[in-house]
Amino acid sequence: MKKLGMMAVALMLVAGCALPTSSVVDQQRAIETYVQLGLNYLGSGQRDQARFNLLKALELDRNAPEALHGMALLYQSEGEVALAEQNFQRALSQDRDFTQARMNFARFLFLEGRFDRARAEYLRVTQDANYRLRPDAFVGLGLSELELGNREGARLALNRALSLNPNQATALIEAAELAWDEQDYAQARNYLDRFERVARQTPASLWLGVRLAWTAQDRDRAASYGLALTQIYPDSNEALLYRQSGDP
Repeated sequence: MKKLGMMAVALMLVAGCALPTSSVVDQQRAIETYVQLGLNYLGSGQRDQARFNLLKALELDRNAPEALHGMALLYQSEGEVALAEQNFQRALSQDRDFTQARMNFARFLFLEGRFDRARAEYLRVTQDANYRLRPDAFVGLGLSELELGNREGARLALNRALSLNPNQATALIEAAELAWDEQDYAQARNYLDRFERVARQTPASLWLGVRLAWTAQDRDRAASYGLALTQIYPDSNEALLYRQSGDP
């Protein structure tokens, strides 16, 4: 909250010296400050304050891509699917190179089950070689390929993610699952070991650990994974599958 207060003071100073004004630089500075305030408020769950600041930015420039992107995220958080998509598209129509907006649009499409569209947007994001979250974009691409039944495309995307960030946890566990499905248990174990070094256990990782231990006939290790699964995630689907298995 202290940070938001400081930004609000800065905004008043900028607005005070810039509006009314014909200075494009000062207006852009005010827009950027409003947008940053809006995003910070949105991140802390204060949607009304987020809306107020993002709309203020749009009053200064109704086509400001950063503000449109912020509104898209706000609408998405409120379950306003059509408005979210409309604002994502408007932001990208104003700035086709706005990679962060395209990344969030891809995530939005994936969550809506529109995997073909999500794949296309993730693919465009991966083409930005300087994007900070490029490994995550390859993960999104890989997950989209999996949903569309393209296992080879998923493998290539996940491997690319891991070549950029060897500790990308989602890529590691998804690659482990792919290796398991292909009965390459040594590779699956390798990926799972790497995952366990960089991330907290999840229902999926613990259930995979159980199954890999079974294939290695290591009942003690399987029981250890199973105990963790049922105690930490007792209501998960993976815990249900473990209970139904009877711990063979």
